[in-house]
Amino acid sequence: MTFLVPALLFALPLAALPVVIHLIHLYRRRQVKWAAMMFLRMAQRMNKGLSRLRQILILAFRVLAVAAILFVITRPMAGGLLGLTGGVPDTVIVLLDRSASMEQQNLATGTSKRAAGLAKLSQALRDTVGTRSKLVLIENAHLQPQLLDKPESLVDLPLTGATDTTADIPALLQGALDYITTNQTGRTDVWVLSDLRQSDWDAASGRWQALRSAFTSLKGLRFHLLTYAQSVSQNLAVAVERVMRRETADKAELLLDLRITRDQASATPTELPLRFVINDVSTTTKVEMKDAQLVLQGYAIPIDKTTKRGSGRVELPADASPSDNVFYFVFDEPAVLRSVIVTDDEAEAGPLQAALEAAADPTRHYAAIVLPPARAAEIAWDDSALIVWNAPLPKADDLIAKQFANHLAAGRSILFLPTESPDNETFGGLHWGAWSGGSKPASVEWWRNDTGLLANTRSGTALPVGELEVSRHCEILGEGTPLARLGENTPLLMRADLPGDGNAWFLGTLTGSGSSSLARDGVVMFAMLHRALNAGARSLGKAQQREAAAAESLNDWKRLGETMLSSEQSLRAGILYKDDKLIALNRPLREDRPETLGKTVLEELFTGLDHHIIEDQVENETSLASEIWRTFLFLMAVALLGEALLCMPGKREPAQATV
Repeated sequence: MTFLVPALLFALPLAALPVVIHLIHLYRRRQVKWAAMMFLRMAQRMNKGLSRLRQILILAFRVLAVAAILFVITRPMAGGLLGLTGGVPDTVIVLLDRSASMEQQNLATGTSKRAAGLAKLSQALRDTVGTRSKLVLIENAHLQPQLLDKPESLVDLPLTGATDTTADIPALLQGALDYITTNQTGRTDVWVLSDLRQSDWDAASGRWQALRSAFTSLKGLRFHLLTYAQSVSQNLAVAVERVMRRETADKAELLLDLRITRDQASATPTELPLRFVINDVSTTTKVEMKDAQLVLQGYAIPIDKTTKRGSGRVELPADASPSDNVFYFVFDEPAVLRSVIVTDDEAEAGPLQAALEAAADPTRHYAAIVLPPARAAEIAWDDSALIVWNAPLPKADDLIAKQFANHLAAGRSILFLPTESPDNETFGGLHWGAWSGGSKPASVEWWRNDTGLLANTRSGTALPVGELEVSRHCEILGEGTPLARLGENTPLLMRADLPGDGNAWFLGTLTGSGSSSLARDGVVMFAMLHRALNAGARSLGKAQQREAAAAESLNDWKRLGETMLSSEQSLRAGILYKDDKLIALNRPLREDRPETLGKTVLEELFTGLDHHIIEDQVENETSLASEIWRTFLFLMAVALLGEALLCMPGKREPAQATV
């Protein structure tokens, strides 16, 4: 709690004025002994306890009334539930979600969720704690604590601006935990500003249990969750899934595979204007959307035959979510989709090589080579999109482990397969356990079909993952994101939780007939391998598609059409160029999913922690911190009323008439 006129707090001792007056009044009396008063004094002693209690209550009510009126004129302010915060903390940590979905706007004012939340939080912290608490900012893009000198800085810093990235809320909380434990912050308030997107909070992750346990052991810690979970109906989003340049004898054209989605299907068809801009040349066409999504495959846009490479974008009409209305792309001569299989098992290498060399896209060239682990130094890291590693995991200080890290940092892919004799080495927080299997093959009981290697096809058809037979499998231990399970707690496919655009997966079985039916059935293995290959191929060649994320390697690149801070340009969608290379940055497509956490799930995530959920909306202009002098005015009225009731004389008994 803070005060707009704090100087008047020095007048608080005046609340004891009724007690002083009472004591002075007692000493002013003169006692005169009178014999007839003996019987009255005896009667007074019988009621002395009740009378003294009454006098004490009258004095207490008078003191409370004077103290309340003094608090009224100091104009106290506070935030939180009913304006009560429990005092000024030593440290305030702000965890900011500045992902693409936080740019959803109020069309009437043009204010985004991020901007509205920062403005309210800045004002509330200014009015309640001012500069008396250490203020620390941790945002989702860089995850680095930033010390702020005043709350007003929250709305001015580039670190709090808009981005087209995704957020990892557990990673934000881990950053706050590390800062608290390292700096011994004392009494700490943690403010979380987010729109509660399920893809950002990852409520099913095993990291939450560890975070709760660590936070529970800390004393003087409070969480305030400022949430903006409202969604926009009929919001449209566009994404380009493939770009290819095709040239014939008489013309050249770009072929685009693009997808337009919206939150809900409409009963009536909607006509949408689509704007294509290629090398600053603009064309507009109209398409009709009937269902929840519209897929255009091989949409042809004529270009000049001399245009061999370039960039462009697809635009939808403006709506409340501007971040998903534009998608950028670049094109050039396609790079070879190259993969490397590292294994000593020839029976395992054959099906993998055959699947990776099969052309999923007839317009691209595929190449796959097999190397034994002893020749892993021959891997062409800069030209390889996917590494299939069926060998012991490297030690943390080995050269191959550093090459793995660089490979993933460049946006490439690695698929780890277990060896017959696993060791205890760890990579990306995961490691192999023991092999197990029964007389009866196990089947996959659960898998993620919305994203990842086992997602549904473009038409929405599910892969036949449930038909797979797994004769034996190797345990996958550690913290990661499960993509498929054999049982409730038996992961078959997991993704390592690593920063950057790259992906590392652990598959807990082999493709041979002695372990599973992956090679025999073929469909799931083919889809899984080629999705991993395509994910790694986005960073191959001179024209690359990437997701917006923090990347120091892009700080010295230039941005087409605009300028911004070098540390921020990799966080915004657009076209970057350097020498003869082009990169198209776009939001992660999982930011288009509108599902949010319910309040029940949110309460479960913070079970056992002192937390307060504030459900706000962009349209709501009510301040988080407000003057609470009315509360003290009410207390003064109650005190005066209680004092008046206690001062009322007792009821007189009517005199009895004599005959």
